[in-house]
Amino acid sequence: MRLQFLDGFRGLAILLVVIFHAYVQWPEHYPYGDSYAEFPVIKLGWLGVQLFFLISGFVIFMTLDKTETFRLFIYKRWLRLFPSMLIASVLIYASLPIFHERPDGIPPNILSLLPGLTFTLPSWWSKLVGFDIPLLESAFWSLYVEFKFYVIAGLTYFILGRKFLIPILVSLFAFWFVVHSLATVVEFQFLGILESLSNALDLKHFGWFAAGAMFYLNFQNQKAGADEKWFNLGILMMIASSFTVKSEAVGFDFEIITGALLISAIFAVSFKSRMLQQLLQSKILLFFGFISYPLYLIHENAMTSIIIKMADLAPWLHPFLSPYPAILCLAGVAYVISRYWEPRLIKLLDLRRYPKKVRQA
Repeated sequence: MRLQFLDGFRGLAILLVVIFHAYVQWPEHYPYGDSYAEFPVIKLGWLGVQLFFLISGFVIFMTLDKTETFRLFIYKRWLRLFPSMLIASVLIYASLPIFHERPDGIPPNILSLLPGLTFTLPSWWSKLVGFDIPLLESAFWSLYVEFKFYVIAGLTYFILGRKFLIPILVSLFAFWFVVHSLATVVEFQFLGILESLSNALDLKHFGWFAAGAMFYLNFQNQKAGADEKWFNLGILMMIASSFTVKSEAVGFDFEIITGALLISAIFAVSFKSRMLQQLLQSKILLFFGFISYPLYLIHENAMTSIIIKMADLAPWLHPFLSPYPAILCLAGVAYVISRYWEPRLIKLLDLRRYPKKVRQA
């Protein structure tokens, strides 16, 4: 079962993130500075990542229901993420001399590939090896969050049982909220340890995963003619996540909360509105949904570098339009990865297609 409008949501999410990185993330590097950084849709484009998390909560629960074991689930997730990550990491590293204007800087050695290829934080690698592991792409951070979610969701599903998945996800999000809230007003060593643990596991994002999982259960129940309990709970979970989406603190930021609530509302309405589903299945959104993962991996530093180069190569181009040649170029590369390179690498790496004797060798 593939819901095309969810692919459209992926397209919407990646466009929001790309536009945010094109106009807001690096004002000290853009030729136009922060001239366009206050437009609400552009300024809040980073919320596209939260939309990715919602989609992931829905899709991962559906995948768990179709998978027999935890080992197979993690392998399938790895096989989904690793090929594009490997291709993107090699491309990024090979193109460092071309895109020397990279905002993240030039990593001094090949060890910068380790965090992305293992889906673990650079700081974890630094503690393991005893020296700093350089950063390749700051945008990879959400992949580290996703993989933690996969492990926790998979262990919960296959050890405790299906019915415990959503309660555990909600409990982990609530644990972060309580610990983080208390730690801002009370100085207590044990609280600091708990906060460090919740931050290391990125539990602050688990409300979005839980909401997506609730919408999956509602989608299942709709086919069985059940009530709307999970739909309503999913809305409440998205509202709670929207009020805590600002990671620096649990506080009230009207603009950010409004943006998060709007993203939540669009996601919820899409399950009730055929018209919205049709809009999300437009060719442009489905195209960007198809290339969303590799485009997310390769776009940030390369795009900013190209924007800087365009100021010299095409001074006649209006500043607002200067990111678009970069976006089109990188979208083309992402399409080649998605359409040709990734499927071939998946086929090569998929051990399930080889005879048993070869797999055990």
